[in-house]
Amino acid sequence: MKLGMIACALGHHRIDRGDTKRVHGGHVGRCRCCRTPMEEVEPHLWVVQRVRDAGLTHRMR
Repeated sequence: MKLGMIACALGHHRIDRGDTKRVHGGHVGRCRCCRTPMEEVEPHLWVVQRVRDAGLTHRMR
């Protein structure tokens, strides 16, 4: 788990295959280690979704 968190900090997220959902024709899911929301833009190519934080500021997670 610790190595996974370090990898996530460097931008190497791993998708949790059991938690993926189909939304509006695409797949969405979360990282296995840090729970960051991700979406599939091409087959087998996942990118981090840009979502606002709970404070609704301009900072994106």
